[in-house]
Amino acid sequence: MAEGKSLKEQNAWLIRAAMIGHVLAFVWVTTEPTKLLSADRATLAKQLEAFAAPGTAALGLIVIASLLLLGFIPPIWRDRLMHWRWKDPLPGSRAFSKIGPASGNVDMRKLRTDHGTFPRAGDKQNALFYRIYRNHREDVGVLDAHGRYLAARDIGTITALLSVTLPWLAWWATGDGFKSVIYGACLLVIYGLCVVAAKNYSLRMVQNVLAAASSV
Repeated sequence: MAEGKSLKEQNAWLIRAAMIGHVLAFVWVTTEPTKLLSADRATLAKQLEAFAAPGTAALGLIVIASLLLLGFIPPIWRDRLMHWRWKDPLPGSRAFSKIGPASGNVDMRKLRTDHGTFPRAGDKQNALFYRIYRNHREDVGVLDAHGRYLAARDIGTITALLSVTLPWLAWWATGDGFKSVIYGACLLVIYGLCVVAAKNYSLRMVQNVLAAASSV
């Protein structure tokens, strides 16, 4: 799977929104929620708008933080975090042995005629899949699934990293172990949802690529 620059740019606002959500959740956990609820809604809305407005120092810090968090984890490790596979984590490694044959929209005989005998090794399958993908990466269905996969993968990666650090910081800031454990559990649930979403989108991308290639 290639990471196109345009897809990263399109997903930038989703990453920032996720970071803002994490910041607000941490503030909620480490302060008194009743005070936030009792605050004037108009004032609170203005503060949030100013906080997330383009060009503000707060948003700039969030952008930098997201870049640093993702910079710590190479793409292959992000794929491993999402697919829970150490070797050949990308679904392209199973494109011709499992994903393609399981899809009713993919004509495996047509693909075999066009590309010869399918390899069995995961890395070879992924290499062949990538060659096919390059010819169909601009298809609407492929672009949509790929972009959504990258967004879910990166948000899940950030959440996984924060789930290791933020609960401890919340405990240090509040001294409330129970609240910090609940907060950590919520972060893990969000990470789990990102894993499910990333897997589904990546499978859909592989299916869309193979379906497009077998219909030519």
